[in-house]
Amino acid sequence: MKHKIEYIFVLIFIKFIMLFPEKIRYKFAEKLGIIGYYLIKKRRMIALANLKLAFPDKSDKERVILAKENYKVLTKAYLSSLWIMDFIFDETKVNVENYHVLDDAVAEEKGVIIATMHMGNLEASLKITEKYRLSDVVKAQRNPYIDAYITKNRSQLNFNMIKKSKSTPRELLKVIKNKEILALFSDHRDKGTTVNFFGRDTVSPTGAVHFALKFNVPLIFGYSILNKDNTNTVKLIKRIDLIETGNLKEDVKVNTQNLIYLIEDAIREHPEQWMWFHDRWKLSKEL
Repeated sequence: MKHKIEYIFVLIFIKFIMLFPEKIRYKFAEKLGIIGYYLIKKRRMIALANLKLAFPDKSDKERVILAKENYKVLTKAYLSSLWIMDFIFDETKVNVENYHVLDDAVAEEKGVIIATMHMGNLEASLKITEKYRLSDVVKAQRNPYIDAYITKNRSQLNFNMIKKSKSTPRELLKVIKNKEILALFSDHRDKGTTVNFFGRDTVSPTGAVHFALKFNVPLIFGYSILNKDNTNTVKLIKRIDLIETGNLKEDVKVNTQNLIYLIEDAIREHPEQWMWFHDRWKLSKEL
């Protein structure tokens, strides 16, 4: 019953916010983001601690300003998923940079793996479903009604949502064997290998690199940016030249570290876009 009541409130909220022009919705999202920044102390403290680790040369005031801007960006990105079909295939609202990088990799007919990250409007990357089928691993919502609603919305796109479960590895292998495009987040803390990230050791997922090496699949690094005018830019940065020595375990570690360097560069270039309130370095234990 609790889940159903939550779902009803969510539907009411969606219907209400969609009554307003898109510009007003984004303004509302910015206000909501600032409220979230102040309201959820634990996440605010994690974000500020992460920013201090990554940008020790910035003042406390500068890091607070950056954190608030980050909350605005991510809240706008999250809410805009409610009207994704209104903008995802609009060339004036979503632009893909270096599309040829993906086209060239697809042309090899080996499949493609995109190593991506929690930047800007994550949904904007679904722009490529206009040309290609895309698979990604997603975490199911706790509320089954909301989860079903999101799944139904995404079914309008050429998008394969692989729900995180015990069968996930089998589903991933199926995508690779079908030589399709698989996007995997590679920036958050997860089981994998130890890497140096912003000068501090942490654990990083190795899925994208592991599959690319093991199955000889092209690996591309890319992410999305939510611009100040609320348009989106999907950046397909480059195809990654992988180091291969024949020692798979060591190659996975070395190439994952190189991927982390690319991720770090992207964050330094667009610091307001990354998900800073994720406890990437487990700094909550030190707060």
